[in-house]
Amino acid sequence: MDKRWLAIAAMGLCAPALHSQTQGSDRSALAVVIQPEARVEPQQVPLQFEVSADGVSDVVSQTASVAAWVRSRPNQPIGVRMRLVRLEGPGGPLPPATLRWTAAAPRSTGGGREASCSAGDFTAGAVQELVTGWQKSGMLECAVTWQLTGTAKLPPGRYTGVVEFIAPR
Repeated sequence: MDKRWLAIAAMGLCAPALHSQTQGSDRSALAVVIQPEARVEPQQVPLQFEVSADGVSDVVSQTASVAAWVRSRPNQPIGVRMRLVRLEGPGGPLPPATLRWTAAAPRSTGGGREASCSAGDFTAGAVQELVTGWQKSGMLECAVTWQLTGTAKLPPGRYTGVVEFIAPR
C-alpha cells in the first residue's frame, strides 16, 4: 500500500516538469544522485587480558565481531582499517607489536563476499588493514581474535587496550 502512495507522490512531482517540457523545452531529465556511504560497528573494542604469575590461568586472547557496510562508487577500492589506540599493562605502555590478530568472515553480502578479513600484528604501526580485496558495495562481518604475545616475558597483572575501527573509505 505504501508503495502505491509513493508512486502517486512521485507522479505528482513529475507532472510540473512534464507540463513545462511541453511548453517550450525539448528535453527534460531527472537525475538521482546516490552518495557513497559507509559504517562500521562497533567503532571501538576495549581489550582486557590477564597474565597470571603461574602462567596457568592466563587470559591472553579476546574475540569480537566487527561489521562494515558500504555503498561505494564503481571501481572504488574499499578498506576497513583498525588503529591500536593504546595497550598497557602493570609496567606501563606496551609496544604495538605485542598485539596480533586473526580474523574470519562468518557473514557477508554483495561485494563483501569477495573480500577477506586479514591477520597480522601491529609491528608496522598502529594502523592496519582489517579487510582486503573489497571492490563492490556490500556488507562484511569479521570475527576478530586479538592475542597478547610474549606473555612469558610480561609481568603478571591486567593488560588493557583499545582498538578503534576506521570506517570504510
